[in-house]
Amino acid sequence: MGITISIGIQKGGVGKTTTSAITSYLLSKEHKVLAVDFDSQGNLTQFLTQKNIYEFTGMTVLEAVKDMDARPYIHQITENLHLLPAEDLLATFSRYLYQSYRGEPSHLLRETLDGVKDEYDFIIIDLPPNLGEQTINALTASDYAVVILQSEPFCYDALDRYLETLSLIQRKTNPNLILAGILTSMLDSRTTLDAAILERARADYEDVVFDSIIKRRNRIKELSIYGIQDSTKADKEALKSYSSFVKELLQRVKETDHK
Repeated sequence: MGITISIGIQKGGVGKTTTSAITSYLLSKEHKVLAVDFDSQGNLTQFLTQKNIYEFTGMTVLEAVKDMDARPYIHQITENLHLLPAEDLLATFSRYLYQSYRGEPSHLLRETLDGVKDEYDFIIIDLPPNLGEQTINALTASDYAVVILQSEPFCYDALDRYLETLSLIQRKTNPNLILAGILTSMLDSRTTLDAAILERARADYEDVVFDSIIKRRNRIKELSIYGIQDSTKADKEALKSYSSFVKELLQRVKETDHK
């Protein structure tokens, strides 16, 4: 049965989608992966497919949860990498939960993904930048949570609240959820503030913080525009820190696997 990992924090522009996309891509080199775009902005969909998100209208994760069947809405990117896409109508998810759905609201995504979980080694969920019903559903569906920490003050301030949300999910809807760790992203090694925030995070959260660090790189921005590539030396150098993170993530999953 596949291992489901959500990637998030309640702050936009911190590298969640980039991390979700590249992690899915790197894992798919040796494993079968389903990437789930659960953010109505549809950035993961655009990143992985290089298509306009509205090309997927009517064939997205929103329709999947309404049917409680993911299979008809999964799009193949490569043999090992599949995508459950999103576009902005996913913003109506909460309304559907409380006006039309008759089950336990926090369990809908989990019940939808359960039907395909045996077909994948990993399911990676890209979360929206808030603590609403989409995030609650995604965390309830997850075996592990990766928390993204951009090395800037506002994101650091959001960290405790997000960790409190994880604890609430563990108590209320998903007692098996494990915090895989905190990943520092978009670090600018030229600034003392970024270094100070990373140092503070490691002091406050110790081994929970991944050793791997994702630094700011222009090439990473280009990958979001032109698609993920690893053919040139610049590509490989840009992906190096993500490869390190994926190895560390897999080791943590191996050490704590509760299946």
